[in-house]
Parts: sequence; C-alpha cells; structure tokens
Amino acid sequence: MVDKERRQKLALHLRHLAVGLISNDEFEDNITDDVTNGWLPEQYYRAKEAKFDDKIIQPMLELCWGLYDDTRNHKLIGADRLSEEALKVISRCILFLKSDQEYEWPYFDQNNPLLKFSLGEIIITILSFGQYYRDVRKEKEKAFEEFKKLGDFDIWPFLNQDDYQFQLKHQPFFKIA
Repeated sequence: MVDKERRQKLALHLRHLAVGLISNDEFEDNITDDVTNGWLPEQYYRAKEAKFDDKIIQPMLELCWGLYDDTRNHKLIGADRLSEEALKVISRCILFLKSDQEYEWPYFDQNNPLLKFSLGEIIITILSFGQYYRDVRKEKEKAFEEFKKLGDFDIWPFLNQDDYQFQLKHQPFFKIA
C-alpha cells in the first residue's frame, strides 16, 4: 500500500531537516503531527499503525532519527551538517517517497539492539561483562550483510536499478501542470 499523502509530507519534512531549514525538534513536531499520529520517529515501531502501514514509513523514520542528536535542539548546519554521502542517500529517499513504487525490501531493524533489550538481557549483558551484547550485535551484523544481498543496497530504498532509473526519468519535481 502506497500512502501518497503521508509520503509527501515525510519527504517535505525530511528535505527541510536535511538542508537545515528546520531543527530536529521542529522535524519531530512535524512528523508527529503529519505522519506518525503522535509517535516520535524512534518509537513508531510500537504504533499499531506501523504493522499495517506503507512499508517505507518505518524504515524511513528510523533513517531520519539517525541523522541528528535528539538530546539537543539544532539544525543540520555548520558542524552538524550532513555529509555529501548522507545527502545523496536523503535525495534518493525523497525521490522514492515521491514515487508510486511499493517498498519491496523486507523490514530490517538497523537500530542498536541495546535499545530494545529487556531487563533480563541487560542483566545477562552485565553478568557476561558485555559478551552477550557483543554476540547479539555480531549476529545482527551478519543478518544485515544477508539483508543487503536481497537487492542493490547501493540504491536503497529502491530495490533494483530498473526501478531507480525509471524514477530518475520520471521525476515529480519538474512536471508542468
């Protein structure tokens, strides 16, 4: 299911964040109002809507959350400016969000596993002097390498070159109404 309206809003807010027009706090306010029904990007996975949603929304929110420091209010300018590589990824994400293409990658949670550890797992990590965490992280890294082989990861969120090239040729940005 492609949710054009929410994709458009997410693309707009992501663009404004990435080029420093809005702060991270303004971005989160906009996202919670327009895209996530009140959920912060890092918590959206808990929302019941996340399970039946346009499949690009949750991975895109997780990507967005990794772009800024959520412990302070700031814009992505100056020392906080995104790298050229990050801006290329963001541009490709916005191009995808502006498309009518279904997101075909399976969901892969790229967040640090420690963020979702239960109390028991935290205790095991402490008792094992961190070995449990290192093992879980190593397993996740192996799973991520397998995930990347499911498509052309260099052009994520597009799955393959044909889809990416098609969208490049049919950009929504320069259409005359």
